[in-house]
Amino acid sequence: MKTICIDARLWGISHTGIGRYVENLIDFLPEDPKVRVVLIVSPADVNEPKLAGFKKFVAGYHPYTLMSQLEMLKLWFQIRPELFHATHSSIPVLWPGRMVVTFHDLIRHLSHGRDSTTKNYSFYKIKYIGYLLVDRIALIRAKKILVPAEFWANEIIHRFGISRSKIQVTYEGVDRHIKITGHGKSFGMPKPFVVYTGNLYPHKNIPVLLNAIRLLNGRVSLALVGARSAFTEKAKEMISRLGVSRQVHLLGKLTDEELSQLYAKASAFVFPSLIEGFGLTGLEAMAVGLPVIAANASCLPEIYGHAAVYFDPANPVDLSQKIIRLVSDRRLNKLFRMKGLEKVKSYSWSEMAEKTWQIYLQELP
Repeated sequence: MKTICIDARLWGISHTGIGRYVENLIDFLPEDPKVRVVLIVSPADVNEPKLAGFKKFVAGYHPYTLMSQLEMLKLWFQIRPELFHATHSSIPVLWPGRMVVTFHDLIRHLSHGRDSTTKNYSFYKIKYIGYLLVDRIALIRAKKILVPAEFWANEIIHRFGISRSKIQVTYEGVDRHIKITGHGKSFGMPKPFVVYTGNLYPHKNIPVLLNAIRLLNGRVSLALVGARSAFTEKAKEMISRLGVSRQVHLLGKLTDEELSQLYAKASAFVFPSLIEGFGLTGLEAMAVGLPVIAANASCLPEIYGHAAVYFDPANPVDLSQKIIRLVSDRRLNKLFRMKGLEKVKSYSWSEMAEKTWQIYLQELP
C-alpha cells in the first residue's frame, strides 16, 4: 500500500482561507483501498473529531519557523510517504521526497514593503527574503503545482518561467457556513449600507472604498467586518481624516450567524481587493443572495464572471457610482442577486478534492 502525506498543520477556519482549503480537501477526499492517507497536524488538532479517521503525526512548530524545517525532516524519516502534499507554498525545504505544492496566490510577491507590515522593518525584510527563497524552491521541487485560478497559473508562468504542463488549476468551493436567513439584523448600521468582510492589509485596497463612501455624502453607509489588527488603527485614522465616522462602522469579528443576519439587511457586498487567491468571501456573499461589487483586478473577474458588478480599483469615483446604482436600482440589485446564486453552483469542494486526488494518483511513483 502506498502512502500519501498531507500537510494539515494549518487545518481549520482559524487559519482563514488556507485552513478552509485544507479542511475541505480532507473532508472530501475519496477512499481508495490501495492508498493510505496520513496527516501532519498541529498539537491543537490531534483530537479533532473530523480527522479521527486518519493516522496523524504531530508537528509542534509553526510552519513558518526555522525549527519546523528540521522537525519536518524528522517526520519524513518516520513516515517515508511516496508523495507529500504541501498545502501552502512554505514547503519543508529539507523534505527529500516527491511532493505536490499548492500556491494559493503570489500576494507576498505583489504586495510588499514598509506599508505591508507593522513589525520591525529589518526583521520583516529578512523574513520576506526567506519567503521568496522558499517559494522558488517550492516551484522547482514540486512535481505538480496546484493553483485556485488560471490567473495564478499565468502569473507563475510569467514570473518564474514554469512550464504550463506542471501547473494544475483546482478551483475551490463555497462554504455554506453563512446561511440565508429571514431574520436580519443591522447591528446599528444606518440603511442603506454595504458590507466588506476581511482583513485590512494594504492589498485589500480599503482607502479606495473609504473614499468612495466619502463621495456618497451619507447616502450609503459601510460595515467593515473582520478581526481587529494593527491595520485597524490605520483604518480608524483614515476614517477620521476623511470625516466618514458616521457612515463607516467597524463591527469587528462576527460569528457566522451574526454575519448571516447582517448580510440579510445589507444592500451589497463590496470587494475592493487588488489581489486575491480565489475571492472566497465574495462567493460566500453570493451564496446567501447578496449582490457583489468587485474590483476588476487579479482573479476576481475569472472567478465571479458576469455575476458581479466591477469597478476600476484605482478609482473611488467609479466605485461610488457603482455602489449607488446597485443600492438604488431594485431591478438591478435583484438581477445580481440571482446571478450570484447561480454562479456559486459552479464551484464545488468535492470536485476540487476529486481533481486533487487524481493528481495524487498520477504523481505516485
